[in-house]
Amino acid sequence: MSFAKLVSRADARRQSSYFTPGSYVVRVDDFKEGTNRKGRDYVVLETTVLDSSDLNEAPAGCQRSWLLMCDVDSTARNVRGMLCAVLNIGNDELTLEMITKALEPDADTQVSSLAGLKAFVHARNVTTQKGGVYTLLNFTGVSDDVESLEQVAK
Repeated sequence: MSFAKLVSRADARRQSSYFTPGSYVVRVDDFKEGTNRKGRDYVVLETTVLDSSDLNEAPAGCQRSWLLMCDVDSTARNVRGMLCAVLNIGNDELTLEMITKALEPDADTQVSSLAGLKAFVHARNVTTQKGGVYTLLNFTGVSDDVESLEQVAK
């Protein structure tokens, strides 16, 4: 088979980086579950940056992902917080049905029902008790018309 045919049949690799410290307005592209090469289950929120506090590091149009391993104690709590923020609902309003719908790809689009929703993300580095560093993300829901950090501040 020619290389051109291989390329024509391949899925494009998503050119994404993880969030780095800063503030972002993002549009959700997908939210899904998966398993890595070592057999660990994860969830990933894939986004497109609409605006950021560091346009050199994260220009509008670039992609950022939030990857969490399912076997980490804090993952369920962190995902629940993100879902409540992106859906603009309270903790008590989030149902199992809503969580399942967010994680299962739509039959027509093959992406999460969260796709197209927008959020404000504040990312900061946190040092663990063991001295490791990870990036903590806090999500806030925003209206569909928000495109910039300036609009979030109003």
